[in-house]
Amino acid sequence: MDATSDTRAETPDDATPAELPERTDVLVVGGGIAGTSVLHHLAEAGIDAVLVERARVGGGATEAAVGVLSPPLRQPFHETVHDRGLDQARAIWSFALRSVASLGEALRALGADEETALDLRGGWVLAETHSLDDVRRSAEALDGAGFPVRWAEADEVRRVTGGRGFAGGYLLEGGGSLSPGPTARALARGAVARGARVVEDVTMKSVDRTADGLVCRTDSGDVRASMVVYATHVDSRRFSALLGDEIVPIRGQGMAAEVTGLGPMEGGFATEWKMNVWRREPDGLLQMGGWRHEAWDRSYWKTRPEVDSRLQGSLEEWFRATFPSARLEVVRRWSGIFGWTSDYLPLVGPLPGTPDELVISGFSGGGLPFAFEAGRILAAAVAGRDPVEGASLLNPRRFL
Repeated sequence: MDATSDTRAETPDDATPAELPERTDVLVVGGGIAGTSVLHHLAEAGIDAVLVERARVGGGATEAAVGVLSPPLRQPFHETVHDRGLDQARAIWSFALRSVASLGEALRALGADEETALDLRGGWVLAETHSLDDVRRSAEALDGAGFPVRWAEADEVRRVTGGRGFAGGYLLEGGGSLSPGPTARALARGAVARGARVVEDVTMKSVDRTADGLVCRTDSGDVRASMVVYATHVDSRRFSALLGDEIVPIRGQGMAAEVTGLGPMEGGFATEWKMNVWRREPDGLLQMGGWRHEAWDRSYWKTRPEVDSRLQGSLEEWFRATFPSARLEVVRRWSGIFGWTSDYLPLVGPLPGTPDELVISGFSGGGLPFAFEAGRILAAAVAGRDPVEGASLLNPRRFL
């Protein structure tokens, strides 16, 4: 996962051994929320596992994410029902809500709920005038499918957000927000406490298949592994041609700002199915990100993070227009790469034809609601356990 900004992620020193081991049962490539979720479940299962990260754990696209946990897909629920049928749509949303709840339990057990700014009081999906029909239909479909959702009229949304231009929205119970970088680092520390190993500043170069298993070539030496998990958005393409073009890199934008003139604005907020997302940290710092409709030419198939001044300006102008009483002072801008799939769902499971190479990638900008339970899928596969409920929906074989 890639990101660029004017600051660097805090290093989880207590989760970083000094040397790369010569051998491990499972090598996890990538230290974002996906890789650390896998490592957490592997360590919990007592499996010998090593995670390598080319920069810092919890950096990259994870650090660049705002931290909004709902909606899980970049698609209204009623459209998912139309495309997939009610049963599959319900299974996808149930998987995401189960993942968020389990992640919350894990962070509390680690004593990291305050560190990660965990807030699971619900996630807001807001409608502007042009999107009101889609948002209302999505809420009605969620309610009809038995999900805990509550509609809010424009006056209530205005009170909750302090913004103008919102025509309504819904609150999904079980959703919410958190701070992504600290979350990944907390999971890594917890895994290390159970015997896993984490090595930073290691770049994977290639994976060679030998009679003695897989040899993972890095810039710090070779590691022999029985299995490899690719938990990156872009790099996986270098290691396996089987991924083809199923994961498209998208360059997203984010910023952090000091804001005055607004209320507490508690929770996580999304419009346009996560084209714009924002939340307030407990200290009042605003985290905001997005990838606007008009930015395809500057975002699609971009493999290197780059702060886009035009797009950053668009996001900032949108916020100032929506919250005219707020005084916004941007203190940090950043860019990150996330993987996009044609059905908005990640690829999670063994690569076709190579059961000892597994992938967890392509979350389409929705990795936080899915990653923790997706990590459980891979740990179950490695341990030879029964498949996790919903695993078939994310299996990479669906694209064959």
